[in-house]
Amino acid sequence: MDTKNILSKLKPIIIVLLLFSLVFFLRAEASGISGVPDQMKAYFQEDNGLPYFSEMDSYYNYRLTENFVEHGYLGDTIKNGTDWDLHSYFPPGRSAEYPPLLIWITAFFYYLANLFGDYSLLQVSFWTSAIIASLCVIPAYFFVKSLSNDYGGITAGVLVGVSTFYFSHTFAGFFDTDMFGMILPLLVIWFFSVSITATESRKKMLFAVYAAISMLLFAIAWSGWWYIFYLVIFVTVLYMLISKYLFKMETFKSWKGYSSKKQWLLEQPILLPLLIFVGLSSVLMFIFWGNLFSSQLLEPLSVIQLQSATQATAYPNVFISVGELQIPSASTVIADVGGIFPFAFGILGLLMIFWNLRIKKAKGKEAKGKGKPPKKDRKPRRGRKSRKEEPKDTKSEQKEFGGIIPPEKRSNYLYYAILFSVWLLITAYAFTKGVRFVEAFSLPIALCAGIFVGFIANYLKTQIEKPLYQYVAMALVIVLVCYGPVSSANAVSNSVVPGTDDAMVNTLTWVKNNTPSNAVMTSWWDFGHLFAVKADRGVTFDGGSQNNARAYWVGKALSTNNEALSAGILKMLASSGDNGYMAVENFTNNTGKTVEIMDKILVTDKTSAQNTLTSQYGMTTEQAQNVLQYTHPTNTTPDLFVTSLDMVGKAGWWSYFGNWNFDSKNSTNSIYSLAQANATTENNVVTIQGENNVTVQINGTNVTGGLQVSKNKIAPPHRLIIVSNGTTAMDTVVNNQSTFSILVVKQDDNLITVAMSKELEDSMFTRLFFMQGAGLTHFKLAHKEPSEGISEVMVWNVT
Repeated sequence: MDTKNILSKLKPIIIVLLLFSLVFFLRAEASGISGVPDQMKAYFQEDNGLPYFSEMDSYYNYRLTENFVEHGYLGDTIKNGTDWDLHSYFPPGRSAEYPPLLIWITAFFYYLANLFGDYSLLQVSFWTSAIIASLCVIPAYFFVKSLSNDYGGITAGVLVGVSTFYFSHTFAGFFDTDMFGMILPLLVIWFFSVSITATESRKKMLFAVYAAISMLLFAIAWSGWWYIFYLVIFVTVLYMLISKYLFKMETFKSWKGYSSKKQWLLEQPILLPLLIFVGLSSVLMFIFWGNLFSSQLLEPLSVIQLQSATQATAYPNVFISVGELQIPSASTVIADVGGIFPFAFGILGLLMIFWNLRIKKAKGKEAKGKGKPPKKDRKPRRGRKSRKEEPKDTKSEQKEFGGIIPPEKRSNYLYYAILFSVWLLITAYAFTKGVRFVEAFSLPIALCAGIFVGFIANYLKTQIEKPLYQYVAMALVIVLVCYGPVSSANAVSNSVVPGTDDAMVNTLTWVKNNTPSNAVMTSWWDFGHLFAVKADRGVTFDGGSQNNARAYWVGKALSTNNEALSAGILKMLASSGDNGYMAVENFTNNTGKTVEIMDKILVTDKTSAQNTLTSQYGMTTEQAQNVLQYTHPTNTTPDLFVTSLDMVGKAGWWSYFGNWNFDSKNSTNSIYSLAQANATTENNVVTIQGENNVTVQINGTNVTGGLQVSKNKIAPPHRLIIVSNGTTAMDTVVNNQSTFSILVVKQDDNLITVAMSKELEDSMFTRLFFMQGAGLTHFKLAHKEPSEGISEVMVWNVT
């Protein structure tokens, strides 16, 4: 075999290796956390030198993987035959049933890596997403290459690999199921498409089996697998109907003339692979999931209701605070698929597929308008008669963009036109349910963009004679469409900041080493998964259990100005979870009335609470005691409440849920503006100036201040509070009409200014975090980090 043939056979492998290297090394850049100044990087790194995970769901996936490696199942224990998570949603815990492919692959990588060295599970988990996600370039390249050429395949591989939303969820250190969001649905569609367009029955059946196996892998990788399953079925049925009755193609054969139904089925070009795919994948998924398979098939109904604020009770829908469930704008969609060029090329690619469905007879002269040949080379003119005698074109040829389409390809173009149209429409509809579904939309867009580049390459071959110029022209086209998303991916990797830091992790390490093993941690839900891993303690709620009534109760514990009520809520949640307010709800059947009752009984002792329930609300003694065993438990669980700097920025949400109006079913946001400040002294007047435009002047006992709204105008606050080293030095009402208050906090050599909605001035979070618990009796500071200056994290014992 000569060198040319060897290179020809190696070319696809070389291309795939280059594509994988490009998208992997872009993802790997995130490990350098370039978004953090060099002098601060150690503050955001584990002891092994790797950065902390970039978001909190990664810690949940890591904990399940750790469970699997340690004892062979995902949960902390097995309860009634079900893997059970005792850390999450404490005290009852919740099911740890979870699509396990991520855990299995990571465990495999862990065992494989340790054949060649000593690597921790945390290190392996950090890199797994970047490896798996980068593999998507392989099916993308080969799929589009088979529809067009190498240029189209390369473009599709790059666009799929660095699609902006997908990339931002799959770089090194982002350990979540998004890593499967491109490669597995792509394998299903690619294999099934081959089974539809192949001409040999054996090949049809073989690739239908491959598609079914890929479908199983997708089902054990992500709970949203069903959309590809339904897409394949719908597209195939639609294709059979349109091709048969509109295009008169023989895609469905009548059984007349066949000696047996088996023989008829084996010669069905479309129905046979569809039945193999649906039958085999359903059997495989049922074997794996059991009865859960049938319930998962109904998941589309729950997705349709995803944006609904209507709950089984009147509690607010926490999902409205989740960024990935916000409905995106058109500009957001375009940006998240990679930019205007990938988006436009994707739409043009789909249109070009439709363009090739037209039947157009090939003309006698391929090149029209390219100039006449020299006179001596021209053929004699034909008379009218000779033109009439010229053989007419039949359906044997039809024009393609840059070439001639063989007649058998027309049915394939029809299939792909239907496939990509339906795929894009379904995933575009998903935008109405949240920006997270942009990832699914970007896959068909990227593939169509690659197809369009392939069409351009075919066209340029007819317009540019020299191969070198063809290569240069196509290189420019590929750069044009790929530069934006590659540049965006590079920017994402170089702006990554880990999701936590040493202050939080050191605090959780202290909790693990210095508190009872049955202690329960409560904070806002975002860091729940991190608490469970680093502190190894049960948590009230987290990113997997946030959309329930606990969001209201924890939000109220943070936003109320009643210390006894806040402590009562937290002790109840830690000791009995939801049982207290659910017992009242079963009596009232009215959530607003339930909250009214809870507000009264949680601030009193058990005897007074029982009297309130029986005398004011008509409960029997037995009913009241049933409630009180949960709201006022005899044996309480050690309860740790965590306040942290990140909760300042999240105040708009926890105050919104905590102040929910059960009559009007709405609420309002209250916010903080926190900034570093400097103090200067001139003529015995101390001026404190914050970077958030807060200005305060202290002249002896005379203190004035407010918000600097213009050069010569200062807006007065409702209250002005100054706290120095944990002691309230000043607290005075300035202007009853103002909607905001000012807080100045000095701790050691650190100085900050806080402007806040006046509704937050007496909130428990303000009193705990900014005023460091001054004057409180139910909250005792257990630990703060750092120990000097303004603490970022504080742990409170709730008594």
